[in-house]
Amino acid sequence: MHHPLASHPLFSIDALASVAEEAAKRPGDLYWDAGDLSITDKWGSVPKPDMTVREVIDRIETAGAWMVMKHIEIDPRYKKLLDEFDDFIRQIAGPEGSKLLSNTEMLIFITSPRRKTPYHFDAEVNVLTQIHGTKDIWVCDPMDRSITTEDELESYYAVTTTAGTFKPEAERKARKITLQPGDAVHIPTHGAHWLQNHDNISVSLSLNLEFPNWKYKDVYRANYYLRRMGLKPRSPGQSAIVDRSKAATIGCVRQVRKLMGR
Repeated sequence: MHHPLASHPLFSIDALASVAEEAAKRPGDLYWDAGDLSITDKWGSVPKPDMTVREVIDRIETAGAWMVMKHIEIDPRYKKLLDEFDDFIRQIAGPEGSKLLSNTEMLIFITSPRRKTPYHFDAEVNVLTQIHGTKDIWVCDPMDRSITTEDELESYYAVTTTAGTFKPEAERKARKITLQPGDAVHIPTHGAHWLQNHDNISVSLSLNLEFPNWKYKDVYRANYYLRRMGLKPRSPGQSAIVDRSKAATIGCVRQVRKLMGR
């Protein structure tokens, strides 16, 4: 897809430096690290640099850093853009598909030259939008179980979001796309992917929507525990009745834990 945001003043480095400082005040809404990563590394495998947010951005040309700012839509200026994106995606999804999508959010990534983003997959429906700089992205078929296994999906939802493990055949099977300013690409839910920035500072915008818990999250959580009991559970999508029963059970467990926590 293509978009008109590449020259938008809200996405200049100076504007984003202020956004990052605001995000740092909200627990969990700012993450950064610096170091030479490979595509096989896991999130959190390099230490956070001993620098302030502003120092990281000021040195982004040479810091080897990767920074993500979450929930940028808290700022009403960005919320307006997010609402326009949300309307666009819902038009594509249609009335029935739109009912399954919620919790639209905006993330911004600032990346140093040549920095890699390791192999991983996500639960969200994601449109990655390139604002400044160029980068390559490799995206795998989310339904290819030789790349993203059932065990990895179950562990992702029940244990850790770093459950995905790079496999050599992924590079051969993945679709490679070069993103330039004005380009955007859809990364489907569970589609394993990794990125390589070019010789430039990159600014990318990730626009995400979520499926309801009963579609994947709670079904895969239930399957994780059933498999630990020695059973062979059905994958999501094979039986709507079975899926809803699993999701309802996990929902009840969640509610009991909340009550016990009180």
